[in-house]
Amino acid sequence: MIKINLLPPEERAKKKEFKLPEMSTMYLVAGVVIFFGVIVTSGIVQQHKIRTLKNKIEVAKEESRKLAPQLAKIKKISKEREEVNKRLELIASLDRYRYFRVKLLNDIGIKIPRNCWLTGVTEISPNNLNIEGIAFSNYTVADMITNLEKSPLFTRVDLNIAQRGKIKDRNVMKFKLSANVMPQ
Repeated sequence: MIKINLLPPEERAKKKEFKLPEMSTMYLVAGVVIFFGVIVTSGIVQQHKIRTLKNKIEVAKEESRKLAPQLAKIKKISKEREEVNKRLELIASLDRYRYFRVKLLNDIGIKIPRNCWLTGVTEISPNNLNIEGIAFSNYTVADMITNLEKSPLFTRVDLNIAQRGKIKDRNVMKFKLSANVMPQ
């Protein structure tokens, strides 16, 4: 459908036109100059900040180079200190258990009943012992086990072997015990 406006041009509805206010060329040039001035100024400020940061980086690198030998000495001293501490801990642990085996053998000697003799004491590990000996009877071996179990140094005593034997026409009982010990 085609629309034809038959009204004379004076009476026709006028379209509203949007017009910018008249600006002089001078204002336009001033705005462009200010815009580019702001851009150039921000660029200069950024360049100044970059130069300042580069100078700070150089100062920090120079200081790092000056302190590098001291840092190396500190690392070396720290490593030596760790080694010394390890050695001191080892010495302290050795000193702590220095008399333990002496106490242990003394305790075994005290706990041996009459008519019982030891033929060997073997350390299997720091906490395990094998005790071998000879007694006149099973009761004596049982007394030996009971006496050792009453000791605070022994945590468990087991009879491994008990067999009859003869020494110069005398009947004896050969035995072998295993015992767990607890250092104190």
